[in-house]
Order: sequence, then C-alpha cells, then structure tokens
Amino acid sequence: MKVELVKYSEKHIPSLLELLNNENVSDWLMNVPHPYTEKDAKEWIEITREMEDGKDYGYAIELDGVHIGGIGMNVKGRALPGLDDHKAEIGYWLGEPYWGKGYMSDAMKQLMKLAFEDLGLVRLYAHTHEGNTASEKLLLRHGFEHEGLLKKSFKKGDRVFNANLFAKVI
Repeated sequence: MKVELVKYSEKHIPSLLELLNNENVSDWLMNVPHPYTEKDAKEWIEITREMEDGKDYGYAIELDGVHIGGIGMNVKGRALPGLDDHKAEIGYWLGEPYWGKGYMSDAMKQLMKLAFEDLGLVRLYAHTHEGNTASEKLLLRHGFEHEGLLKKSFKKGDRVFNANLFAKVI
C-alpha cells in the first residue's frame, strides 16, 4: 500500500499529539520535545507553511488518509546561493504503530525522487542518533553510505549525544 506525502494542516494536530507523545518515537528525534503539546503541533504546522519557499519541504505521511508520520528536507544554500544548493538534509519520523511495515521506505522513495529528479540535487544527507539502527538500516537500504560519527554533536534537553552521518550522492 502506497503512502502519500501531503502538506501539514490543522487536521494533523490530533495525530501529531498522539504519535509524538510516544517516547519511543520522540527520543530519537532531535528537535521534538517531550511532552509534545498542542502549541508545539501548531508551531510545527506554521513552520511547514513557511517551507514553501523552494528551500524547505515538510510533509505529513498519510496512509489511506490517516496521518502516520512525517518526512522533509532542507535544501542548503540559503545563506550563500549557488555555493551549496546542490544538497539537502533530510529528516523523517514514523508513529510506532506503523514501524516495520515499509511505509517509511515508500515515503523515502518519493522524497528521493523529488530531490534527485525534480530538483536536480546531487547529495542528500541525514543525521541519526547513535544507536538508532532502524533509521540507519532504512538509509542503507536506499543507497546512503555511512560517512562518520559526529561526537557530541547534538543536544536535546540536558543530554549531549553522538550522531551518525549518512549520505547518498548521485
């Protein structure tokens, strides 16, 4: 069953609250607080509205009209156009009830098509929390390569942690 990437809207607030208030999900996400509040959800929807500038893309992942996760990318080069606008950082998450069913793989294929075919990018990269093997396996399945370990590179709350850097270059 194919998932659909759609723009976020207010209809996604209840599912954002339900899915992201699960620590099994939010603990792996670098910029998602716990608990995740209605204010957080509304701010996220507003941020995704501002992403329509051709540099940022943020989508809700839906399965038969049901919101199950999110995926997006930030095309670099905003500060110095022409210098690094050939690449994008990607991020993604999936609600726990939908893990292991191939839905994120389908969403990743759609995002990669947008990046490489439609936008003409040549590099996609992602950071994963050290130990997030499911995310690492997803990236490897889609042709990403492990480029290194970034020691103490991210902070969430009071915790500083390592991240792995993966990239796909065409």
